[in-house]
Amino acid sequence: MHIGIIGAGLSGLSAALHLLGAGHEVTVVERSAQVGGRAGTERLRGHLVDPGASVLTMPELVFNALAAAGLDRLAAEDELDLLPVTPAYAGRFPALDGLPPSVLHVPDDLLVDEHMRWQEAMFDAAYERFIDGDAAWGSYANPRDLAALGRLVKLGALRSMQHQVDRRVDDPRARRMLTFQALYAGVAPSAARAVYAVISHMDVGLGVWYPRAGMGHVATVMARQVQRAGGRLLLEHEVIGLDGRRGRVTGLRARTSARVHQLSFDGVVLTADAPVTDQLIAPLGGRAPRRVRLSPSAVVAHLDVDPDLQDHWPTQAHHTLDFGAAWEQTFAEITATRGRGRLMSDPSFLITRPSVTTGEPGPVSVLAPCPNLESAPLDWDEIGGDYVRDALRTLAGRGYRGIDSAEILRVDTPADWARQGMSAGTPFAAAHTLTQTGPLRRPQRVPGIANAVLAGSMTHPGVGVPPALISGRLAAEAISSS
Repeated sequence: MHIGIIGAGLSGLSAALHLLGAGHEVTVVERSAQVGGRAGTERLRGHLVDPGASVLTMPELVFNALAAAGLDRLAAEDELDLLPVTPAYAGRFPALDGLPPSVLHVPDDLLVDEHMRWQEAMFDAAYERFIDGDAAWGSYANPRDLAALGRLVKLGALRSMQHQVDRRVDDPRARRMLTFQALYAGVAPSAARAVYAVISHMDVGLGVWYPRAGMGHVATVMARQVQRAGGRLLLEHEVIGLDGRRGRVTGLRARTSARVHQLSFDGVVLTADAPVTDQLIAPLGGRAPRRVRLSPSAVVAHLDVDPDLQDHWPTQAHHTLDFGAAWEQTFAEITATRGRGRLMSDPSFLITRPSVTTGEPGPVSVLAPCPNLESAPLDWDEIGGDYVRDALRTLAGRGYRGIDSAEILRVDTPADWARQGMSAGTPFAAAHTLTQTGPLRRPQRVPGIANAVLAGSMTHPGVGVPPALISGRLAAEAISSS
């Protein structure tokens, strides 16, 4: 079969590599001038900047995709040039519960062995079947899967994440470092199911890496192998429609600066965000899901900060979580329902400094979580500049010398994410609530179209680099069987 893949992000490239390994013909169609999607790297005023994902967890998933299309492990390691990120995170805290202001390095300073064993057990019980496997309802009806589900329930997977952490961890700082990942799931730690401790295990338990040439280099290596294995990669081709008859795709139309191209396919994998995908599938009878609850969004500023000043900052880490005193209140503000969201009143920030890992001078990125545009329909084009300047002044007051006078290379706000086709201006897609997890999340097979499947953050298994790579493989298996 000849399969068309819409989007050259990690999920699309993963699907392409696995399809090529299975003997199919593949064409990847990408509207941008480069590959990577939300895991790309861009050059801004001479600096390499990662606008989205900033580290790699579970690199085995990348090696497996490359191996499927013929690149052996040693060659892949050489091309990717991954560096270990140590510590995985640093947490900087104000005075909390009688403790003075302090810094905690993860995982070395956690000292929570019982919790780490529980977290690993949760990952082991969930991963093979419920993350790495097909999440269709019909695939849960065998004894092995029911046994795995029983182990998860026994481990407390359906209790709240905060409850399970509080049972085993006394230090309020460690509690935050083990539950902030609930932000990726789109809900507060008190509302997130404990099964999402698997996200923390991916970071804290399995290790973190960074490509020396930037996160986008992962996609570059994957795209290079797609082409070496015989696949086609069409950049700067914006898909404007699917061809076919109701219930089946026969091809697509893609617009370039010169003209509109018609491409014929036996099936398609769609990795674009929901607004774009839903518009493409509707004319052929593809059905979009019921209304979904979306994750909060973020404002991200990329900065050129004097390296000498960075040497005097409170932490020296690739990733620093700089916490405000508020915690539950912060989540309540940024995850509120439609029209009730607010900006953080006592903000926490994620500061990313790849130069700590690479040893080469480079930019600094600051991420401030915020409500999505449904939760708080703010005019970010109007307020974005002032918001970023206020955030940088706050960080300067917390000891990050010179950050408020740094050159701002670029700012991305919910308005920018929305212009890129992301639902409600959030790059984190649908929240991982209990009713939007596993078989309850948007299915990979498109209802109403027999030979179209989805991959990426909108579908199973969800948001993040490992889930994107997994969803690509699952999409390849699904389209092959169709």
